[in-house]
Amino acid sequence: MDVRRSLRRPVAAPVGVFAVGAALQVALSVSAGVDGRPGEPAVTLTILAIPVLIGCLVGWRAPQVPVGAALAWVGAAPAAVFALEQWGESALTPHPWPGADAVYVVQLGAWVWNLAGFAALCLVFPSGMLPGRWWRTVAWGAVATGVLANAAISWLRTDAGQATLAGLPDLAQTAITVVLFGVLLAVLAAVLCSLLVRYRRGDEVTRLQLRWPLLGAGLVPVLLGAGWVAEAYGAPVIVAYTGFLLAMLVAIPSAVAVAVLRHDLFDVDRLLGSSLAWLLTSLLSAAVFAAVVYGAGEVAGAAAGGLGTTAAAFVTALALLPLHRRVNELVGRVTDAERYRVDARVQRFVARVRDGTAEPESVLDVLREALADPRLQLLIRLPDSGPGEYVDLSGAPAVPAPGRTRIPLRTGDTEVGVIVLGTSSVRRLRLAKDVARQARLPIEVTRLRLELRAALEEVRQSRTRLAMAAVEERRQLERDLHDGAQQQIVAAGMRLRSLQRRFPATAGEHADLDAVVETLEGAIAELRRLAHGIRPSRLDDGLAAALQALVADAPIPVRLSVADVAVPEVLAATLYFVVAEIYANALKHAKASTVTIDVTETAEGALRVRVTDDGIGGATTGLTSTRDRVASVGGELHVHSPHGGGTRVEVEIADAHRGGR
Repeated sequence: MDVRRSLRRPVAAPVGVFAVGAALQVALSVSAGVDGRPGEPAVTLTILAIPVLIGCLVGWRAPQVPVGAALAWVGAAPAAVFALEQWGESALTPHPWPGADAVYVVQLGAWVWNLAGFAALCLVFPSGMLPGRWWRTVAWGAVATGVLANAAISWLRTDAGQATLAGLPDLAQTAITVVLFGVLLAVLAAVLCSLLVRYRRGDEVTRLQLRWPLLGAGLVPVLLGAGWVAEAYGAPVIVAYTGFLLAMLVAIPSAVAVAVLRHDLFDVDRLLGSSLAWLLTSLLSAAVFAAVVYGAGEVAGAAAGGLGTTAAAFVTALALLPLHRRVNELVGRVTDAERYRVDARVQRFVARVRDGTAEPESVLDVLREALADPRLQLLIRLPDSGPGEYVDLSGAPAVPAPGRTRIPLRTGDTEVGVIVLGTSSVRRLRLAKDVARQARLPIEVTRLRLELRAALEEVRQSRTRLAMAAVEERRQLERDLHDGAQQQIVAAGMRLRSLQRRFPATAGEHADLDAVVETLEGAIAELRRLAHGIRPSRLDDGLAAALQALVADAPIPVRLSVADVAVPEVLAATLYFVVAEIYANALKHAKASTVTIDVTETAEGALRVRVTDDGIGGATTGLTSTRDRVASVGGELHVHSPHGGGTRVEVEIADAHRGGR
């Protein structure tokens, strides 16, 4: 509250000046019958009250910025000048006010103080005067220029426009006037340079704030100079200076208030670009219309007047839409360069995704680069996920950073993802929404690919679980055969041998029992073979022992190398049967003289099995069941078998699918 109290004093001064000026204008209009302003005093005072009220609002709502008083002076200074002019002009009426003659001379040049509030606003916006002797010199130079200009103009002019006080030749007066007005424009240019310097040195928020006053401040000197020229050529004051007064008293104070209180409430770049594009389009369309009418008149003469107008309207209508699109694009590159740059960057990326030259998952890097937001997050919500559950573009679970602005991505009523901004403002939010719409294609493709990968991972896990269940069933069946039927047959054979001993060796019963026992022994051997085919018992001693038993009776030399790696039960059984089938094919069909079997672990942790023979090659078909068996545990099988060059079969199972150990 102390800060606001201290700020009330600077704001109180222009408010008091405005009140006094308004009261004088009303009193002079009533008592002296003077109305030197365009329109009624009520209209003039209403317009002047706008910057004063906005200045009071800024001073109250934003006490940390020293622009409230400057804003109030934008309206208070003209109110005082207008009152002074009316006071002096009362000397020309039947009821002059006291001192009207002296005030009349002073008020002839007092109009330069209409710019006092504008100059002060440019120097202090948005955070006070720039440090350094130069800017203090500019400020005091502006005050000195106002005093000298007021004195010189009052010295040169009279009510008839002649230099009765100066007594100088017309050429000297003209030279002094040109120099004087040139100095005024130079001072205004120096004041405007303050805004430009702040823009170049400022951060993002400061630049957003400065875009608003820069939108109109640059027009004030231009409109003022145009008013001087128009007045010199005889234009009425109301015509010559209306644009200048509206820009200074209404547009600029409103823009500054918005910039201070809500620096990014509106998209000023787009507003400026659209307005300028339509203005240029209208001017070009008018030029096209006039050119067609003129050309038709030159070719066909006066008789083609109506036809030329119709043709001009038709040609203008055809050219209007493409012309506006082209002008809007060109203007956008100048007035809204950031949006144009961002849109162009994202559009190029989307085109590359369509062409297949860019991965859609790199959309996150593109968004971060385009929006200059390295902390931006792009999270995807997969089907069947709970509320607030997201994954990043790699498929890993992720949580949106708390306290940041979010842009939900929806397909119909379904949320498919979210963009979380690292830094936020209204302008950045609007720009990010535009970018999200343009980048929707790569975002959707990324989401679909994540869903597909998740589905494939679920299929792999399901196949792995089925393979593990099959291995467990094989183990149980092998145990049942060994501990159940096989033991019972062995027991029956032992009892028959015991019974056989009761008969003489020459008896027929002895021979019959011997034949029955041999049959039972054959049945036991067959059961052992079947049990070994279901699951080799040697796997209990490890994969290496099982493979050594497999190739122990090989008819050709076999070089076996098994690395000392831990292999889960399901993989051990799978690899055993895979090697057994490939080995059997080499023996049956390859006509090989040697076979090499290598089981290794890669640097990435994958398990690799390579079976190589030096046979005739040409193995382009078969191994379908083997390939399916490898795929059931998430592995890949590759066959290289050129004719006459032997056969090499490689199986590789990534470490991610070896978690069942």
